[in-house]
Amino acid sequence: MDSELSDSFLLQQLENLAARLEIDVRYESLADDEFTIHSGGCKVLDRTLILIDRNRPLPERARLLAVELSRYDLEEVYLLPRVREFIQASSREKNLPRR
Repeated sequence: MDSELSDSFLLQQLENLAARLEIDVRYESLADDEFTIHSGGCKVLDRTLILIDRNRPLPERARLLAVELSRYDLEEVYLLPRVREFIQASSREKNLPRR
C-alpha cells in the first residue's frame, strides 16, 4: 500500500469512485462451507455490483476494489494521482478485459 495514503483513505477514495461510476460496493462475509465464493464484480438486475469479503484485511479490500475498478475507462475521471497509480498498478496484476 502507498505509504503516502492511509489504507482507509485509499479505500474511501476507491468507494467514492465506484459511486461516481454508479457501481454498488458491498462488503459481505463470503465464507461458506459448501461453496467457494470470491470477491469480484457482477451484474444484478442491470446494476453493477462489486462484492468484497469483509473478512479480508483493509489493504486487500482496497486492492480488490482497485482491480475491479481498473476494468472501467477512467481516462476522463479526475482522481488523485496516487489513487490513479494504485489502480493502474493493481490492474497490471491481472490481464483484465475492460467493461
